[in-house]
Amino acid sequence: MPGRAAPPALVGVSLGPARSHAVVIQNRSVITSLSVAGPDPAELFARIASELRLPVAGVVVDIGRLLLERILRQPAELSAVAMIRVVPRAASDPALGRHPDDVLERLITQRFTVPGGHDLFGHELRPLDREALGAVCREIAAHPTRCVAVVAAGAGTQPRHEREVADAVQAAVPDARISAAHEFGGQGLAAREATVVLNAALAVAAQDVLDRCERAAQRAMPGVPLHIARGDGGWNSASRLRVLPVLGLGATDALQLRGAAEVAGGDCRVLLRRTPHPVVGDVRRGLVAVRPQVLRELDTALVVPTATLARSGPDPGAGPAGDVPLVVADGDPDELACIGAAVSRPTAWLDEIAFIESTARLDGVRRDAEARATAIATANGAAPGTADIVEVSTVAVPYSPSGTVRIRVRVAGAPDGAQSPGRSAQLSPVPG
Repeated sequence: MPGRAAPPALVGVSLGPARSHAVVIQNRSVITSLSVAGPDPAELFARIASELRLPVAGVVVDIGRLLLERILRQPAELSAVAMIRVVPRAASDPALGRHPDDVLERLITQRFTVPGGHDLFGHELRPLDREALGAVCREIAAHPTRCVAVVAAGAGTQPRHEREVADAVQAAVPDARISAAHEFGGQGLAAREATVVLNAALAVAAQDVLDRCERAAQRAMPGVPLHIARGDGGWNSASRLRVLPVLGLGATDALQLRGAAEVAGGDCRVLLRRTPHPVVGDVRRGLVAVRPQVLRELDTALVVPTATLARSGPDPGAGPAGDVPLVVADGDPDELACIGAAVSRPTAWLDEIAFIESTARLDGVRRDAEARATAIATANGAAPGTADIVEVSTVAVPYSPSGTVRIRVRVAGAPDGAQSPGRSAQLSPVPG
């Protein structure tokens, strides 16, 4: 009787400004671990192909460290951004007309205010001033900046003004790259503006990195699916990250938690040794605990979810942590990130405001959000039928009319062609 064919390998890659790393996993064992100098994936992918004699199911690449390097140390490589706020009136104080974080404000070369916007409940605060919008479009067309960020008050509930502004700019400047805040959901004008500005600024830089990844993968492993890690520890298609590169920020933290949990053999609380203080994060059902929050390296609040990391004591050591064990991530952090990337799953996230009058209406709103999140996860690469609702919350919005709720839905699936994943088994170390 012929033996059963060995399962294909999984490849996880983490690109960094100084060194880049990769691991190859088969049968829950790391069979290859390697690194190369610099951020170019060509040599790394070539070495993987030369050392591997197995079919590969997919490659997941973490570009989060490269994106942060561009923002913090190489801002000249980012795109200049024209920022359009749609609010009832312009700020009376210049300090209120800028973003509170200098890292963000330095990326903005043009700022405009177009009167308009909605409140949290979708009521129009002021009709969109189309004459002012036309003047803004003419100014943008006359300026070399081609990456445009648009954020409108209340667009998380009613995006009509934000979409109309984006459409008008695109019509006036056909080669403009436009990022609109309603694409990300979430609450808070400052956090939404930070997210959309970073997305616009990263557009060209992320495309360059993704182009190099795709060329290297095609040469070394033709036909093998290539995916890009997200800040929530899941992954998207490369085409999705071209449009929404800000989703790649924070991926390394989440993948290190996921990799440490995989090595430990299941759900756990992971201690990451960081300077000056260690931090801990949870992994449950094979997924990292995430929420929209301040991104640690940028000290800037975003509306896209990233790993929830809490400051720990000097060194609590390993032991119980509530209902799961506490695991100290003593392995190489870059290798752990690669392991996390290799075993990650396609994911999706929604964060919206809704209005309900009854329990039946709440159930309908929740089902609709879950269906849309499932569709997004499937479009991101989840095999049809494998996308599971792994987290859903419905919370009343304080200081709001009765029936105002915030709905968050998180969905994760299995890669296309795979079965729905089960609980992790313990990962074997690299031989030798």
